[in-house]
Amino acid sequence: MLHFAYDGSINGDWVSHYAVQLASAQHDRTLRLIHFRGGQILPTILEDKLGRIRRECEHQRVRLIEEILPPAERGLESAIRSAVPAGPEHFLLCGVPARAPGHGALRETIAGRLLRSGHCNVLAVRVVHPGLLGSPRRLLIPVTERPDGFRSGMPFLRLFAPQVTRLHIVLIVRVGRRRFLRMSHELAERLLAPGQAYCERIEQEIVEQLGLGPEVMDAKVVVSDQVAREILIAAHRTKSRLVYLGVSERHPAERFLYGDPVEQILRDASCDVAIYRGAA
Repeated sequence: MLHFAYDGSINGDWVSHYAVQLASAQHDRTLRLIHFRGGQILPTILEDKLGRIRRECEHQRVRLIEEILPPAERGLESAIRSAVPAGPEHFLLCGVPARAPGHGALRETIAGRLLRSGHCNVLAVRVVHPGLLGSPRRLLIPVTERPDGFRSGMPFLRLFAPQVTRLHIVLIVRVGRRRFLRMSHELAERLLAPGQAYCERIEQEIVEQLGLGPEVMDAKVVVSDQVAREILIAAHRTKSRLVYLGVSERHPAERFLYGDPVEQILRDASCDVAIYRGAA
């Protein structure tokens, strides 16, 4: 089941389109909307907003379950985790504020804490173009070489699959700044080869598990010292409407050396961004 943590904000309204679209791709076509009263939105306004979501669900043949709960007493993130069952069979969608202030903004939000929790499959969406109505169709997927392949990204991508018309995969082979500036063409070519083989493996996984044809996919491998910049360039080059990006807890030293590409992409991307993390 897809659970949607709805805060009643304008950003939440935009994210709700994604909630309905993704719920329509699930076998049970059910969306469970969770809202905690907090006094920041008038009941009459909330009812108008819920009415719009009900109509959209009806149009998409999605069964809507509404749960309007009392104000969270132990903190909103804890209350959401208590309301949503744990485990890989459960999906939780939440929004990322469009213009969260300050460095490290994601980590300071409810969405950031839910992503770190590993409670269930979590997807946090920042909407730049609300006119897409939760149906971006052209996706960019930045990947990293992992022994388990793209397994953690597959659950939510499965829900996007019915609407996908183009799927662009990009793998950034990250090297240090000094090494990058001194790198020869021959060395760069040697670094690209394993990445190209890995991307072919990911494409095959997607074909086998999601049924997307190879004709809608392409992959590119880039050697760079700036991961976020290359992802933003790829999104612009491919005219992608959504960057589908995995997040993980990295070693503090690595974060210091390379910065946090997720934060930069959220801040600078000119398209919608969806950040996922699989259940622990």
